[in-house]
This record gives sequence, structure tokens and C-alpha cells, in this order.
Amino acid sequence: MSLLDRRGDYSWPPTTLSDLNLILDKAVVAVGQDIGVTVGFRVMGGLRESFAPNVWTMAWEDNDKLVRLMMTTTVSSGRKLEDTGKEVRRARFYWSRDPDLPYRIWAAIVHEEGGAPIIPVSVEDAKSKFLDVTKRFEIPASSLGKGSHKLEAKVEVSWGRRTYIEKGKASARSKPVQVKVE
Repeated sequence: MSLLDRRGDYSWPPTTLSDLNLILDKAVVAVGQDIGVTVGFRVMGGLRESFAPNVWTMAWEDNDKLVRLMMTTTVSSGRKLEDTGKEVRRARFYWSRDPDLPYRIWAAIVHEEGGAPIIPVSVEDAKSKFLDVTKRFEIPASSLGKGSHKLEAKVEVSWGRRTYIEKGKASARSKPVQVKVE
């Protein structure tokens, strides 16, 4: 069976980004301090639905054992203040001999920071570890200057063509958050 025929077997909804939040550590910061910012979001829709054991098994049988999620997160205040650059998070499908895992073909998650692969304990845990993202930034308050400023986050996510889903991308902006630099 050709790979094109496999993609035709599935009809996933569009992939979107949801729950995009920009959270400040403190709303008021001195000019000599750093502004602590946490950006979090979830990948929802087709990409999340396709990340399931029956699809992992089919992909593994077709020797399509790796899926990559490319991400860029930017924090701005009218101009770019900080960004992550291009980051890649990977999920690799493998034949598991672990009797505690519920399926033979399982996913190991490799985060963009590196380190050993993470073996999730359930399907929901695998989806969360692969498709839920939290980024931390420390922005010097002096780069903004004194006064009130609005910060917002922009996130862009893309993925490549697999045997079960076409390539695609999604992006979103957070609601502006007010920070005061004294």
C-alpha cells in the first residue's frame, strides 16, 4: 500500500494552538531586575488526535518511526525581546517489551533541551509530553525602560509529512499582558 493511500484513510480535523498564555512572575519590576515570563500552549486538533497507539503501530509497520514538532516562541513588546529560535521536539515509535505498557508499539519523547528520551506511562501522558509546551524567559527590564509596557507571545509550530498526516503549521498570539517597570 502506498503512503499516499494511508493518509487518505484518515480525516483529521485542522490542527490549532490553544490555551496560549503569557504569565508574568510580577506585574511591577524594578529597572535593574529581570522580568520573569512563562509562555505555555497546547497543540490540539488533528496532530493530537493522530498521536495514538493504532496510528503508531501503522506508522511503525510502514517504517515511519519518527515525528518532529518544530517550534518557535517569541515574546515582544512592539519589538522582539526574546525568542527560543527554532526548536525541535521528537517522538520516536519503538517496539516495547515492557509488560507495564498497554501497547506493543510505544512512543519515546525527546525534548528540545536534550537529555534521555522520556517514556510516557499512558497515551494521555504521551500526548501531554509531546504536544503541551511551556517555555521560560528572563527579560532584562532595562531593555524596556521605565513605564508601562504590554508584552505578548507569538508561537509558531510546524510538522512534516508522515504516513498518516500531511505536513502543516499553526500559529497563535497571546493576549497582551501589562508590566510596569519602575
